[in-house]
This record gives sequence, structure tokens and C-alpha cells, in this order.
Amino acid sequence: MRTPTALLLVAIAVSAPASAVDYSTAVFGTLGYARSDHPFAYQRSIDDNGTFLRDSVLGAQLDIRVSPEWSATLQGRLAPANFTDDRLDATLAWAFVSWRPSNDWQLRAGKLRIPGYLHAENMEVGATFDYARLPAEVYFLSSIVDFIGGSALKTWATDSGDLSLEAYWGRNNGYWRQYFRTSYLGMSPAGDYYLPITLEVRGLSLAFHRDEDVYKFTYYQIRDRQRSGYRWVVPTLETPAPGVSYYNLVPGGPEEMRLSVLALGADVGIGNGFRLAGEAVQCKTFDIPSVFNMTGGYLALRKRIGQWTPYVYHARLRSSGAQLDLHRALDNPTIPAAADPTGFITAMQKSGADAFGAYDQYTWSIGTAYALTPTSKLKAEWSQTHVGAASSLVDTPAGERASHQRFNVLSLSYSFVF
Repeated sequence: MRTPTALLLVAIAVSAPASAVDYSTAVFGTLGYARSDHPFAYQRSIDDNGTFLRDSVLGAQLDIRVSPEWSATLQGRLAPANFTDDRLDATLAWAFVSWRPSNDWQLRAGKLRIPGYLHAENMEVGATFDYARLPAEVYFLSSIVDFIGGSALKTWATDSGDLSLEAYWGRNNGYWRQYFRTSYLGMSPAGDYYLPITLEVRGLSLAFHRDEDVYKFTYYQIRDRQRSGYRWVVPTLETPAPGVSYYNLVPGGPEEMRLSVLALGADVGIGNGFRLAGEAVQCKTFDIPSVFNMTGGYLALRKRIGQWTPYVYHARLRSSGAQLDLHRALDNPTIPAAADPTGFITAMQKSGADAFGAYDQYTWSIGTAYALTPTSKLKAEWSQTHVGAASSLVDTPAGERASHQRFNVLSLSYSFVF
């Protein structure tokens, strides 16, 4: 994959004197296996057949330092594709130039990571954290985590720690995954569908580091457009006759959908080797009422005992009450047969329930990491997920629902970085 940023990085390295250029490389990867006790696919690929596809990743990073002020980074990654369920895809994940005019300022341009979560920059490097898998109730919400643009970072050194503020803006192309239990209005087959979208993001991230402790606050806004040129759908309740009501789901809404994301996170030591970590994320939309409004979060406790680090965490994800009400109405239409003799309106409602989705679930996980070396870990985890009214993280076949299901997932993995 060639990008203007990648070509600029090469030009910087070539034009600088050989003696002045410092190169460093890193290779990282995870071989991960996950299996549930349920036939429905969870998080795209976890089911009772087991899979290596969900957690396995291989990557390499090249850092080029031309001078104390100028540097560049390239990172390539082989990981589950973001446009299909059944294959790996090689991508240029990072490609940016960094300029540090002083010790407390850093400017970057190129392909960057949205700095929203505690593990935003190392979420694919499993050797850098102890969980077998970062909680899906937070880390599986966004299908686009990178952007092409720029950022400015200012750092203040204080007696108690380092405070930093980062402002960023950019855009990227990606996909929004939907899963349809039946054919979407007879136009698309049942199964997964990846809607091509263009995302524009701008935001601020405030972080405080004190030794190993970190506190983070992030707020950013997103503008989504469909690359097909179609407008977004705004569900509108229609009542053409007494006792007959349904939602009109014909495209014709706004050209772009605006969302805001607020994220809070902290990872702190609480004494006797214990560490407490947690993150909370709230997503709201401005243009489509009762859709894409949700709150997710987790709280984790872990303790290092020699080479072992056992942990436990509880995670929750829930859509707003209005979104869950809309999902129930779409998923359980009550349209008289006389008003819908072909069943088209009923099918449209159920397709709308799948298209917009909703979340109401919580997970308990217990696991451990074993440090084989300072740069490699074996991990094992058992988790149990309870689904309430709905969960779009679960794929269900025709005639089935994810609601009020409970399933267990066993995960085993080996992660390294060197």
C-alpha cells in the first residue's frame, strides 16, 4: 500500500546522511484461539467450532530517527480484515512523520491512531497487556480506529507527573458491519454486510502519567458519510390507518451522521501489587434520534505474582432506552395481514432491527497471563456473557434472537514482541 505519507518517510530517510539516520525495528504477534459453547457467532467469528481468526495478528514496525527533532514510523499488520468475516488482511496501520521542535511539543502527520482508549496505541500488541482479549464492550465498538491527518501534542512536566494534551483531526475510509438474519428486503443475501463509509474525526485527549499510573480523558466528534452516496435512514413512525403503525425505513435522511464520543480511563496501583483499571465510553448521535446512543465500560482487577498475573473484570454495554425500544418495535412488528398482504413491510421492519442494531449485555471474565520472558506471554481466560434485550455483537440465524442468551468463551493465546 503506497500513501503520500509512506513515500515522504522514504524520502526523509534517503535524503538524510547515512550516519545521521538511526533505525529501530520491532516485530509483534499473537496466536490466539477462542471457542464458545454456543453455535451463534460472537464478535464475528467465535462459536462452538473454535477459531484462530478472532485474536491472531502479526505485525512489524520500523522507526526512523533522522535527528533529535525529526522521526518517522511505519507499521504493517496482518490481522482479521475489516471488510469481511473470513480472512486476514495485510494493511499499513501506521505511517507518520513526527517533528519535535522542543521537549514539550510534538507534531505528527500521516496515518495515526485515534487516542481514545488506554490501550489505543498497543491494542494489537498482546504482549503489552495481561488480558487475553481487551473487553469487547469497549474495544469492539468502533470499526475505524485509524485516521489520516495530523495531531499536536503538548506536555507539561510537574512534580507529581506528566500532563499531556493532544488535539487531532483527520479522515479515513472504512466499513460499518451489519448482520442480517434474512435477505435485506430481497436485495442482499442474509449474513454479514459491510457498509462502506468515510469517517472524519476531530478531538482532544488529556492524559496524566505518574510512574506506571495513567489517567485519560478523551472527547471527539465523528462525521460519517456513506461512500455510495446514499443518505442515512431516519426511522419515522407511520400510521396510515387506525390500528396500523410501522416505521418508514426508506433512505432520505441526512447526508452525514454526526456522533460524539466521550471516553474516560484509568489504570492505577492500589497497593500490595494490585492494580485497578477501568474505562467508560459514551456515544451519542445528533442526526438520527433513538439510534447509536450507547454506553460501555469495564472495571478490572489484577495482581502480579512472580511470573503470573491473574485478573478478573466485569464489562457492560447498553444502548439507550429509546434505542432498545425502537429495536423491540422493529423486531416485533404487529402489522395486520390485511395491511401487509405480501409481508414486505414486516420484512422491512425486521431488516431495520438488524441494520440499526442494539446492545444490552454484560460479561464476567477471569484469566491469567504467564510471562515466559519479559517480551512474551501465555494467556488463558474464561468469560461468560449475558445478553439482555439484544446484542449486535452476536450473529443469529433466521428465526432466532440473541436476546436472553448466556454463553461461555474459552480463550488461549501466545503473544510476543521483540
